[in-house]
Amino acid sequence: MAARLLLFLLISVTLSHAHFPSGQRLKPRLQRDRRNIRPNIILVLTDDQDQELGSMQAMNKTRRIMEEGGTSFSNAFVTTPMCCPSRSSMLTGKYVHNHNTYTNNENCSSMSWQRQHEPRTFGVYLNNTGYRTAFFGKYLNEYNGSYVPPGWREWLGLVKNSRFYNYTLSRNGVREKHGAQYPQDYLTDLITAESIRYFRSSKRIYPHRPVMMVLSHAAPHGPEDSAPQYSTAFPNASQHITPSYNYAPNPDKHWIMRYTGPMKPIHMEFTNVLQRKRLQTLLSVDDSMEKLYNMLVETGELENTYIIYTSDHGYHIGQFGLVKGKSMPYEFDIRVPFFIRGPNVEQGSINPHMVLNIDLAPTILDIAGLDTPPDMDGKSILSLLDTDKPANRFQVNKKPKVWRDSFLVERG
Repeated sequence: MAARLLLFLLISVTLSHAHFPSGQRLKPRLQRDRRNIRPNIILVLTDDQDQELGSMQAMNKTRRIMEEGGTSFSNAFVTTPMCCPSRSSMLTGKYVHNHNTYTNNENCSSMSWQRQHEPRTFGVYLNNTGYRTAFFGKYLNEYNGSYVPPGWREWLGLVKNSRFYNYTLSRNGVREKHGAQYPQDYLTDLITAESIRYFRSSKRIYPHRPVMMVLSHAAPHGPEDSAPQYSTAFPNASQHITPSYNYAPNPDKHWIMRYTGPMKPIHMEFTNVLQRKRLQTLLSVDDSMEKLYNMLVETGELENTYIIYTSDHGYHIGQFGLVKGKSMPYEFDIRVPFFIRGPNVEQGSINPHMVLNIDLAPTILDIAGLDTPPDMDGKSILSLLDTDKPANRFQVNKKPKVWRDSFLVERG
């Protein structure tokens, strides 16, 4: 009898292990029962939002939700300060030299990208493990709207580059033209309303299924069209006048800086106008964050939701005499805002570790309980969110975290 019992136990253990596939799978901490215990994930992405020029100072609601309610990373950077390359890195967790999207045109949403890299974005991995995935807003600069990228159950992707009015969306593969009426056509408000509608609907129909959404805003990218109620805000904005503002020429820097002279008065006035207009567009993103937060409170999902807020790269407005733009290997273009809040994330904390855009995909996978694929260059930042509080009064010294102290900045 004892021999039969032992044989039965051995067979049961063997069969229980045989069910797991060899590929990616949920970590043991998420296999305790069949109920949904995996958290929701919301990634909020802005376009061209700086950290160095004070753009976050205009977003009091976002700062209250993300700074006071979560952790701020004071050393967050992108590896390529250009829209399509950086966004491709965010989606895949790879450096540019590994996904081969070098500029906003070269290989951006190309057939090569679609064949080799699009099937390996974080959206695909989460969709395959039961997440209700959704994407709203700007995708890649050359996305033409003719297809729905793999991994997204709900898709509302902007065709081509950022606009606030008079744009075309791909709604689950069907092209949808929008005009210039506020508020129904204003892109920031539209994708906010659509994402909230999707989240509520998902929780109503599939209450035990986690949701992963991306809200990819056009703001503060040009043409910098603000909502009408914000068109006169920040009349005296001057945060862009940093120590490097109009500091030119710079013979100690690369060749463009050596040949760029000081701005003329008309250019300096333009930078003042541009700063105002950019901040005005961000006020609608600020409203969006508050609406998302309130929705999570109302649905009872706030405590089981991670929210990540960041930008695809920074921006310059007059720095080193450069009137406007990005793509430069200096901190005003590569440093970005980066916040995270959610379960077990310390509130009101400032984390000094160096985090990158290529860390987004591994982090999202880690939150969902998935291991980082070997072809991703980034690392999950979840380990950096440990509070390091001693378990008891006798535990004083802990080993310092092993983390990067450098990274590669590249562009085509």
